[in-house]
Amino acid sequence: MTSTSELAHRTEGASMRAGLLDGLRTMKVARIPVPDLLPGTVIVKVASVGICGSDLHAYRNVDAHQSFPSGHELSGTVVETGAGVTTVRVGERVTIDMVLGTACGTCEYCKLGAPIHCRAREFPFGGGFAEYVRTKEVGVFPLPDAVDDRLGAIVEPLAVGVHACRKMRIERGSVGVVVGAGTIGLSALAAALDAGSERVYVVARHAAQARAALAMGATAILPADRAEAIRTVEQATGGLGAHYAIEAVGGTADTFDYTCQFVRPLGQVAVLGAFDHGFKSIEIIAPHIKELTIHLPNCYGSIDGQHDFALAIDLLARKGGTLRAMITHDLSLDDIQEAFRLACDKSSDSIKVQVHT
Repeated sequence: MTSTSELAHRTEGASMRAGLLDGLRTMKVARIPVPDLLPGTVIVKVASVGICGSDLHAYRNVDAHQSFPSGHELSGTVVETGAGVTTVRVGERVTIDMVLGTACGTCEYCKLGAPIHCRAREFPFGGGFAEYVRTKEVGVFPLPDAVDDRLGAIVEPLAVGVHACRKMRIERGSVGVVVGAGTIGLSALAAALDAGSERVYVVARHAAQARAALAMGATAILPADRAEAIRTVEQATGGLGAHYAIEAVGGTADTFDYTCQFVRPLGQVAVLGAFDHGFKSIEIIAPHIKELTIHLPNCYGSIDGQHDFALAIDLLARKGGTLRAMITHDLSLDDIQEAFRLACDKSSDSIKVQVHT
């Protein structure tokens, strides 16, 4: 099945606009070939795509000149389907799990619902900073009318938070702390509240992040002073501490240790922040004494037969008006250099910066 309205881009030598890294802190818009349609794949016309922390890390630190775009937080519309595709139709609004869409589907980890650990990943299939992207049929998730294109482009980061909370099996009525209020921290906040957590306190470095966290249902923003923040949570829990805490900062700071200090004995800690290579600033004695359970959730997948993307889409369909608070900027693909600059500059009040094609 092929969309006749999109056949014009399938001419010989057809190209499309794409945002490419072109040296340190430099993005450019160039023309690259439109992805070829292969059996079992679909072509999606990108509507919105978010700038992720991993994209920013490369922008700030890697002196590379891409020929192939990045971008994995996206929404769009299916415009072509390859031979053998049966579950996706042309014209359908969708988001894409790029991990699942590049996995082999047959190795032991794929069968376990953990395609992030796929042993035979098939690259490349596409990047969202472009007009079109290609993926395997299995990576495509339909979006309901209640989830517009901009919300559809935060399904991926929200699924990260959903995955962490499902791994922790957060109990109804529990009290938690989220350290960090960027997109991943806010996603963890939303997922924890939806899982039934009674109260979730948030550590937010920037005012825009604090406002978004409160708009999304955070119980309170904890004081910047660490000792005072820990006392606040202890006082709110009868001196016990939180049932769980989620670290969502990473980098080079000692935020893992700080996160553990909020949690009561026999509690849980999940680490979502991406720490820099070689980082060793972890004091294990205190969490060991408290017998904390440490979770290291990575990305997303299927748990008990349900995919984190499906649950994230459902959450957005129900609470998208609230979760929209994490989206702060929307720029054209032609302005991708400015989009990355804003995403790097927290004085701009940026949280999630998105690009539309």
